[in-house]
Amino acid sequence: MQLRFLETFIHLAKVRNFRKVADLLHTTQPVISSRINALENELGTKLFERSKRGVQLTSEGRVLLPHAEMVVELTDEMKWLVNKNRKMTGSLRVGVTDTILRSWFVQLMECFREKYPGVNIEMLSSTSADVIQSLQDHAVDVGLAMRDGNDPKLDFVPLGAFPVAWVASPTAFPIRRATVGTLLDMPILSFPKNSIPYKTLERYLKMHSKVRVNVHSSNSIATIVQMAEEGLGIAPMPRAVVMRELASGTLHEITVDVEFPPLEFFAITEASPRKTLKDEFVEMAREQAIAYSSRYPDDYLINPD
Repeated sequence: MQLRFLETFIHLAKVRNFRKVADLLHTTQPVISSRINALENELGTKLFERSKRGVQLTSEGRVLLPHAEMVVELTDEMKWLVNKNRKMTGSLRVGVTDTILRSWFVQLMECFREKYPGVNIEMLSSTSADVIQSLQDHAVDVGLAMRDGNDPKLDFVPLGAFPVAWVASPTAFPIRRATVGTLLDMPILSFPKNSIPYKTLERYLKMHSKVRVNVHSSNSIATIVQMAEEGLGIAPMPRAVVMRELASGTLHEITVDVEFPPLEFFAITEASPRKTLKDEFVEMAREQAIAYSSRYPDDYLINPD
């Protein structure tokens, strides 16, 4: 019985779509079908019911799933234990948000590459919500993102909290201090709707006013920063990601009477008692977050400890 057949079976059991599994495994639908057929023939039973709406596990498939997961996890753990002090190869899929990318992610990559030069990082840059969804869909192995709710199937390791500053162009918005009420008269630049920072902004504003606020959203921090520099609005941004702009003077900070809640970040993985390469990556991420917080004051990153 080939391990890749079991891995394909697990992915299909959870995603329930041949095309999506083919995309996840970087292959074609016929290859996925061939692997499942081979596994069914070897076991002498049908594992999936096919329909136009997708696939569902049969009763035999539901019995097999936890055992298949155990075999794959044990195999990963075995490889990790045998090879962790040698030259490892393979790939690790990481979902990461812009905030982490623009703070300490480069240092994390350098540290990981030095220790595991044979392991390729496949990176997905997206919002926290998309990163968490990708973890649930098994499209990434590790997520560096904010937490949205409590999923018992996921493990969350704290990476610290990024304090948020209101920033704007000093020429377009020359004020140095403001009340929340004053902000309501200004165009606000923010992360995309339904993102965790956007929801945090909504709660923050609703606590102080029932007036509908003019908010322009983007899924790119670089775009938000550029719009703020060009005087198109003010933006609540983690100080760590606009450090250069504040230092150069293209943006300045507006002190507001009510502090914006810090944005908490986590290293997120699928819950498992087995220790594998992704756990090593999580530990390295935590070390880099702590190192970053030690280099800068708490108004850039609050130590995860």
